Amino acid sequence: MNIKEINWEAQLDTSLVSKSVIEALNTKKIFRYQYKSTKSAVNKLEELICDYVGSKFSLATSSATNAIFLALKSLGIDENSKVLIPSFTFTAVPSAVVQCGAEPVLVDITENYVIDLKDLEVKISTSQAKYLLLSHMRGHLCDMDKVVEICKKNDVVLIEDAAHALGVKWKGRFAGTFGLLGIFSLQSYKVINAGEGGILITNDPYIFWKTVVMSGSYEDNYLSHSIHNQEIASSYKNQLPVFNVRMNVLTAAAAIPQLQKIEETIENLNEKYFRFVETMSHIDVIEFPNLNSKLRVVRDSVQFRIKVDEESRLKFKLKLNEAGIPISYFGGENNNNARLYKNWKFLCKNDFSLEKTDKNLSEVFDIRLPIHFTNECIDCISAEVSRILLPFIK
Repeated sequence: MNIKEINWEAQLDTSLVSKSVIEALNTKKIFRYQYKSTKSAVNKLEELICDYVGSKFSLATSSATNAIFLALKSLGIDENSKVLIPSFTFTAVPSAVVQCGAEPVLVDITENYVIDLKDLEVKISTSQAKYLLLSHMRGHLCDMDKVVEICKKNDVVLIEDAAHALGVKWKGRFAGTFGLLGIFSLQSYKVINAGEGGILITNDPYIFWKTVVMSGSYEDNYLSHSIHNQEIASSYKNQLPVFNVRMNVLTAAAAIPQLQKIEETIENLNEKYFRFVETMSHIDVIEFPNLNSKLRVVRDSVQFRIKVDEESRLKFKLKLNEAGIPISYFGGENNNNARLYKNWKFLCKNDFSLEKTDKNLSEVFDIRLPIHFTNECIDCISAEVSRILLPFIK
């Protein structure tokens, strides 16, 4: 295989989803509230997510960002609130905080790309923030026992941005289920590819029904969501703003068959990830994240450090891009990557520096490993990365 033959774009497995999508199309109804006597595909997806992760309630939305926004609004977060977030996350996360009028408070990360729990405690004390929006960036989880303990000790509400972590487990428990709310993404490059889409989960009926109403469940449409605690829902009717961020039926129909075989997908993704790691292990200057025995990982991308000088790293990235490998780099100057906090210019307070985050990302490269990749793709990529890197090793 030639590296130019590899398709790096996320590809929908039409052989898997066609039947479900066509069935949804044949109903001639793609708005979830058109289903009065039967369940829509959106309802079915919500039930399947609850069954999979073990939550009481779930709400499907048009994107994970909108699910985060609803989660924050359901907690009453407003212009008087401060929300702690890791400094390494996607720009949509602080954007959702800003959309609520609140102030994001950035917390440093460790060399394993997760929130620094020591800095978290410092920032809780100095900012007096009462909310932690914890992003599991690229599926990397911190010590969830400790972060839950810190939040409880300081009366901080934990919300999990598990957009990258559907299927990841900490000591057998799913990411997204440790906080008061959890959010997953169904965007194209996630473990379930529905193009766009988000899922919000919670065990709290008050939080759930608030998010249902605000998602766009006007009048009596809430009755189609859940039979549980509907008296709570009725008390919110016409009392909350409606943001119309519902998921449509076709998105859900594309997601359902993928969710039904998610464990097989995870096994396949992890096999490809560890194959890449193994084929690159002979190069001393490459460092991969440490494995934690308490984690069941889901690796749809690979991050690694390259221990060479900055000039060599920049040239290495350029050579890879020229060869046809869309590798990302988190170091260097004038880097416009949307996952770097220095590029979040919309923050009111953006003239600060997080030295630990800067240091821990300065050598890091990032490659997506889409679901459709074969072993042949992995071997071809690793061979090309090795070939281009070797001249830079002194």
